[in-house]
Amino acid sequence: MDCANFLAIETSPEAPYYPVACAWSLADGSIKTSLVLPADDWPSQLCYSDHLDLGTIMSQGHSVKDVMLEMNDDLDGQWVLCHADYTPAGSFDLIAEAIDIHPAFEWGASSADMATVLGDYWREELQDLSFELGLDLSQAEDQVRVMQLCWARANDLVAHDW
Repeated sequence: MDCANFLAIETSPEAPYYPVACAWSLADGSIKTSLVLPADDWPSQLCYSDHLDLGTIMSQGHSVKDVMLEMNDDLDGQWVLCHADYTPAGSFDLIAEAIDIHPAFEWGASSADMATVLGDYWREELQDLSFELGLDLSQAEDQVRVMQLCWARANDLVAHDW
């Protein structure tokens, strides 16, 4: 069975919320993560998060274009779900606008989209799972992992008690 696809973008703490890390899941359940180098017109002093400093991003990051091309290759034609409370919609738009490449996948971030895939009590489930597992929903990879586990629970693929 293919897993649902999820995308999370960790952003800077200040508007306009520049992306600093992207994580996305693949149909086989694996997760890819990439740090995002600031685009030429992004102020580098705003390209950090509470968990990632600019030095780490600059030494380990990939260009916005490379990140978007990899996401397009991995998610081509898929419907991908984002948690709008943690991934500001504008952060994804900043990626697409920086390189003028449109995503090869569709994505949704509404509460209705989340409920359709994760169940009616998805907010509580995500919070409970993140607490139980010691994961941080503000970090992109942890957010994707928690959404995957919530999806698995909603589809009775894992036990509800750990």
